[in-house]
Amino acid sequence: MGIWANREFNMKKLSMLLHGFVIFLGFTFSITASACTSFILKAKDGSPIYGRSMEWGLSDFKSNLVVVPRNYSNAAILIGGKKGMRWKSKYGFVGINAFNLPFYMDGMNETGLTVGNLFLPDLAKFQSFKAGVESSTINSADLVSYILGQFSNVAEIKAALPKIRVVDNPDITKTFGAPVVLHFVVNDSTGSSIVIEYVAGKLNIYDNKVGIMTNAPAYDWHIRNLRNYTHLSPYAPTPGNTTVDGIDFTPFGAGAGMTGLPGDYTPPSRFVRAFFFTHNSLVPENAAAAIEQTRHILNNFDIPSGTIREGTPEKYFIEYTQWSVIGDMKNKHYYWWTEYNQQVRMVDLTKLNFTGNKIIATPLDKVRIDDIEERTQDLMSTK
Repeated sequence: MGIWANREFNMKKLSMLLHGFVIFLGFTFSITASACTSFILKAKDGSPIYGRSMEWGLSDFKSNLVVVPRNYSNAAILIGGKKGMRWKSKYGFVGINAFNLPFYMDGMNETGLTVGNLFLPDLAKFQSFKAGVESSTINSADLVSYILGQFSNVAEIKAALPKIRVVDNPDITKTFGAPVVLHFVVNDSTGSSIVIEYVAGKLNIYDNKVGIMTNAPAYDWHIRNLRNYTHLSPYAPTPGNTTVDGIDFTPFGAGAGMTGLPGDYTPPSRFVRAFFFTHNSLVPENAAAAIEQTRHILNNFDIPSGTIREGTPEKYFIEYTQWSVIGDMKNKHYYWWTEYNQQVRMVDLTKLNFTGNKIIATPLDKVRIDDIEERTQDLMSTK
């Protein structure tokens, strides 16, 4: 079991585990690239489907899919090894970790609640450590597992978060190799969504009515920025409106109504694209159709290795899509695929045993090879 046997591991052990992943970083680069995208797509029958991509280029997360049971004991380790808040998970959940550590970047609990953390560079600043209130203080890296284990809907979370302190732990930041600057997207089985941001040490919770989040700037800025794109339409200009001074300016091909849709990978552009795709694609009939549509939309945010580079031509790191997930929050199905294997895999949370007393982990990819089906035999003559 190793580190999974006891949630109360120390920073020295954490440093040893991560050393091999961060030795080449050394805070050499300015951490500006981040390209995670999340959204909700709703079907006609009311089924809410969550889609999210994970982009990161500083290191290979080597992520596992992890099952955390109900009543699992948790304890936050604060700066200097101080003991923080303790809690037991009320709900079992599945989560995706990094570096084989009990810090989760995404997940779904047995009520269908999903949580994802997304990078928020230059803006995220958690609350300061305050002596005397350690029992109600947790690390920002623990927030995903705390929410997944304790809550079933966004209303509960909105009521609970102002009662606890969420702090940065410099020990984790130093060992991770990059600032743990995050904001969080939470969606429940009704389709309600919130964005949680800590900016300048202040908690901000936004009702995510558009169902979308990317990275910096903050959520409220992205909403205001959508006003710049109200002219976009899935329809081409109507005939008769394309003639000027007797000259026909009918657009070449379909899609002219989307002229001006930003196509780069910056967070503002991805937010606009995600909004356009989710609000203009045909409304799926049911959860199964919405899952298929969600995957098509997520494909628009997949980043091929090397197309985004941070640094100089001589020394740089790349941003790329390590994995993507889909959460069927009504049926409690959690899907994923990775950079190495595009085959969609799924775990049914209704069939998992959350009454155990230990964490179970399995790699996202058993083998990092695409599962390609050869169909040559189907086309060969039988004569």
